[in-house]
Amino acid sequence: MSDRRAIITGAARGIGRAVAETMHAAGDRVAIADIDIDEAQRTAAAIDPTGERCIAVAVDVRDTNSVDAAVETTVSAFAGLDVLVANAGIARPQYAADVTDEDWTELVDVHLGGTLRCCRAAFPALSECGAGAIVTISSLSARVGMPQRAAYGSAKAGIEGLTRVLAVEWAPQSIRVNAVAPGYVLTELVQRTIAAGELNQERASSLVPLKRFGLTEEIAEAIAFLASQRASYITGQVLYVDGGATIDCHW
Repeated sequence: MSDRRAIITGAARGIGRAVAETMHAAGDRVAIADIDIDEAQRTAAAIDPTGERCIAVAVDVRDTNSVDAAVETTVSAFAGLDVLVANAGIARPQYAADVTDEDWTELVDVHLGGTLRCCRAAFPALSECGAGAIVTISSLSARVGMPQRAAYGSAKAGIEGLTRVLAVEWAPQSIRVNAVAPGYVLTELVQRTIAAGELNQERASSLVPLKRFGLTEEIAEAIAFLASQRASYITGQVLYVDGGATIDCHW
């Protein structure tokens, strides 16, 4: 039982929800931060019906005031903060020639800009706790040239760079900053992408050495580990949880 205090963005569903469930089960207090506050409240109630160790918080990671307010609410509810998991994101597969300025700006702002805003807002509280941890979310597409991932892959590569900078800058405050980079994971969003014909699951699975998509709980375990004191001497690293895709795939 670790009893760490965490805010997880984009946690109403998918990987974020799995992280919240995993950390809560380990004894942590978690804030489900999401732009969809109704879904966040349902998720929080499902994880902890008492509302004592899991709360819902509204956040739009594109807006500094919203991010600051979400962190402030969490710090107030839990009397401090130990962990930030910057997970919020969107996916819009497009070939580079078709990406509009608006699409590029929004996707990069949600992923890379949102990560910066969340880290910046959490910095004071994490500094005070004496052993803070941030886990950002990268992607297989940050390292591998994947079709239809121009904006997404660029944003995720930027997150890896940001992660390394923050790890160096914030080490004096004993804040560790790491990233987890999932490969293909069977989230609801990915399942919708498959159903829409935007992703061929059979082909994608064939390119992964383990020959399958990952599960949300598998990614959550990696994130929870880096957020915990079990990873107390790990910072500035990117952990790829991708079934081996980065070491042996042919896109």
